Amino acid sequence: MAISYWALTVLVSVYLSTSSVNCSPVAGSLDESLRNDLTISTSTGIVRGGHGGQTPKKRNIFRFRSIPYAEPPLGNLRFEPPVPKAAWSGVLDVRYTKPVCTQGSNPVIGSEDCLYLKIYTTNLPKEKKNLPVMVWIYGGAYQKGSPVFGDHSPDLLLDEGIILVSFHYRLGIFGFLSTGDLVSPGNAGLKDQVLALKWIKKNIAEFGGDPNKITIFGQSAGAASIAYLLQTNITQGLFNAAIMHSGHSLSQWALTRNAPTLTKNIAKVLKTSTSSSEKMIEGLKKINSTILQQEATAKFSDSLRDNPLGGLPLGPVIEPEHQGAIITGNSYEKLKKGQFHHIPIIIGHTSREALLESLSGIIRLWLFTFDIQPSKLVPASMNTKGQTNNQIGRSIKKHYFPTTSVARSNGELMDFISDDQWQRPIQESVRLYSARTPVFYYQFSHIGSLYGITERKIQGVGHTEDLAYIFDFGHSGSSDDLLVRSRMVKMWTNFAKTGNPTPVVDPLLQNISWTANNGQNSDVNRLEISNNLTCTFNPNAKNIKFWRDLFAKNGISPFSTY
Repeated sequence: MAISYWALTVLVSVYLSTSSVNCSPVAGSLDESLRNDLTISTSTGIVRGGHGGQTPKKRNIFRFRSIPYAEPPLGNLRFEPPVPKAAWSGVLDVRYTKPVCTQGSNPVIGSEDCLYLKIYTTNLPKEKKNLPVMVWIYGGAYQKGSPVFGDHSPDLLLDEGIILVSFHYRLGIFGFLSTGDLVSPGNAGLKDQVLALKWIKKNIAEFGGDPNKITIFGQSAGAASIAYLLQTNITQGLFNAAIMHSGHSLSQWALTRNAPTLTKNIAKVLKTSTSSSEKMIEGLKKINSTILQQEATAKFSDSLRDNPLGGLPLGPVIEPEHQGAIITGNSYEKLKKGQFHHIPIIIGHTSREALLESLSGIIRLWLFTFDIQPSKLVPASMNTKGQTNNQIGRSIKKHYFPTTSVARSNGELMDFISDDQWQRPIQESVRLYSARTPVFYYQFSHIGSLYGITERKIQGVGHTEDLAYIFDFGHSGSSDDLLVRSRMVKMWTNFAKTGNPTPVVDPLLQNISWTANNGQNSDVNRLEISNNLTCTFNPNAKNIKFWRDLFAKNGISPFSTY
């Protein structure tokens, strides 16, 4: 059955962070006495920013929207690790937004020249004390996305005394092509993230930020990226805390397992030699970017068609050992051995991640296959095959769909996908992290309207909805919605300032103390973020136990994901 690329990318939207792009400069008046402070000297040159109006608390916002942190990855630099930006002379105007990194198919949008970062600060002229910094890493299944906030206004965070930074990183074939060897080992997009963080660490003080209080936070693919960044020594000292929304490197979708095959298939379609990795990459570097993007997304769709739950066909890969490698081993084994930065962590998910109308509509194309071939329900990370897979698949089907077929299910299907792709790996990461470092685990379960959903066929909170309670999406909400948002912003910014989301007794936060998981107790503690803030212990216990028993009995270690 032929399935359009459009349909498949809608399926992938389960991993996406919705962004709206506004390339127009923001007009705003500014006292002449402040205007000179929009010119900042950095390690690579002088930049000129712009005034971006005021926050609700009347703080002046200064925006630097297109600071280059790397040389444009064009020509022979395509697919290569990013090259630090050379110093420039004169004053570089960075008031306006640059195009997104190349993405999409019909049409292809963006540019390969996209390695720029954005800084939003209220601390100019600089106060005596530098402010904590939060660095946002966007999601988008490693296929689309942008740091342009658009309606995702950062004002809520800025009003709490935070400096906000975000950056573009390469996506799709330009950011994650891999030949599986040292010719093109992969993860260029993750290496972009590392270089951006190095630039931020070195320069953020000039914008009023504290280089010793940097919290990275991201959603979906952005969260999985953070999990990978936590596991490499290359990022040691670049950040001090991490927040992961709805994603982790233990998630099946966050690891590409057959990247060299996909690369070769793309090269064949484009009539590029596949006799060696060197010739293949040499040829692909010469292909027009639009044509390359269109063919790559078509092959991405073909690969995804086989099993929509088996992982992204074009994303992070395990690299061969070499200097500069980001991912050199299985995440599960690294976490089990404590091979990650031992810094404070917030991690969590929504109550029903899979509850997206677009997802449920597309996934149903495969539901009859799941009924006929329950082995397709088995996580790839279990490393099982053949008859064993059939037996495991039947066990999964019986557990999640005891009284109905997969094809006729509704809430059961949403619960299975939510557990399989999010809750199981995220809760396992909590268990592994907390043996070495404090981990604050949450579930966002407030059903509100700030994300713009007006009608729900199945109750629950879907993927990405929680971001409307960190950024302002521009939708109206009830008094409860606004209160939940105030609480979430307060906890997230408290964490950026102190490493603890509830450092003091606060009536706004209902005087709660959000207890970290710290390995001293076998119980898993989770904060439910809804109309009220409540703590639960060992959440989703029946399903989590089912999966842990299944992996223990049938899984073949080492596990790459979980």
